[in-house]
Amino acid sequence: RRPRRHAGRRATVEGEMVPQAWTIRRLPLAEAEDRVAEMGGVYQRAFGYDRSRRHHFEQRLLMNLPRYRDVVVLAAEGPSGELLGFLYGYDLERGHWWPEQIAPALERAGLGDWLDDAFELAELEVDPPAQRQGIGSRLLRTLEGLTAHRHTLLSTTADPADRAKVLYRRHGFVDLLPGFRYGGVGDPAVIMGRRRA
Repeated sequence: RRPRRHAGRRATVEGEMVPQAWTIRRLPLAEAEDRVAEMGGVYQRAFGYDRSRRHHFEQRLLMNLPRYRDVVVLAAEGPSGELLGFLYGYDLERGHWWPEQIAPALERAGLGDWLDDAFELAELEVDPPAQRQGIGSRLLRTLEGLTAHRHTLLSTTADPADRAKVLYRRHGFVDLLPGFRYGGVGDPAVIMGRRRA
């Protein structure tokens, strides 16, 4: 079903109630593909990456969007439609790179059932100037209303200063594989999951 476009919550500014300056919208696949460069810009600024990392992200996104089932792309947009943040993911399908990376470790840990009926939350990013406005929380709540999967899985950094983990834990995600290491990558990651009640 199509989500309703909402006007957003209201906030108090100098005692007066004013509309929130952003909305969340699910993007049709064709529009998401057209806006990959915008998403790449938010991704680059959120992490402080160079142009080569941004280019790699954009190419991976363009490749993945048409390849997966149950694709969800959510955009947080400002008053003029500018992209302030985004989320995307899809049905977790064995045989693709990420599930094959994490599946053996989850199964060894006795957590293999998390792979059943799962949604792969591939990316959630908010442009630094738009952070701390509740955009990440609203993206996660909107996603939960759009998907019927029993589980949602994601990967984030193991950096203790990473604020993303605080956001995810606030929305019911738990650490499944702390200190997980991908093949050929030195920095550890944390695999997190949320089970639908």
